[in-house]
Amino acid sequence: MRPIDRLSKLIFQIYISITSSIPTEIGVRLRAVAYRPLFKKCGRNLRVDSGVTILGFENISLGDNISIMKNSYIYAHDGGELTIGDNFTLNSNSQLGASFGKIIIGSDCAIAPNCILRASNHRFDNPDIPFRKQGHTYGEIILEDDIWIASNCVITPDTVIGRSSIIGAGSVVTKDIEPYSIVGGVPAKLIRKRK
Repeated sequence: MRPIDRLSKLIFQIYISITSSIPTEIGVRLRAVAYRPLFKKCGRNLRVDSGVTILGFENISLGDNISIMKNSYIYAHDGGELTIGDNFTLNSNSQLGASFGKIIIGSDCAIAPNCILRASNHRFDNPDIPFRKQGHTYGEIILEDDIWIASNCVITPDTVIGRSSIIGAGSVVTKDIEPYSIVGGVPAKLIRKRK
């Protein structure tokens, strides 16, 4: 890496570090202005609370009315892709990990605190090699419109959650969920249909 590139990267990291830690509504407004041009696409009414970590701005597209609450993590670097529709809330201490993979979230979705959506997973095929040396598998996660993911859930790669579904607190989603479903458990199973 050329010295000028290293300097640019360092200045960018300092800029993000300073703006991410400013508290109160002043910080929220400053981040909306400072972050907007960094995203691939960003609609109106962006709200990013303090302590939020974002990597791969250039691979993230946001619709209107996006709220990302305190201490959340959003990753879309290393060729990842994250697309979020309108009217979305990511609650505190949650993670959207799209690095190397893809996460697509429709409109009118909400993710409660302490949830993890990760489009990659460790490989562990060969028991003679430590899993840390086997690399990762990459996939995609799709949330259609009008999804509510309750607290403490995990959504694994290569899953589609159908529109107007609810994922109960503490669930682990390992396979596709049909539209209008309420699911819960580990792994998540159908509790009942909403319609």
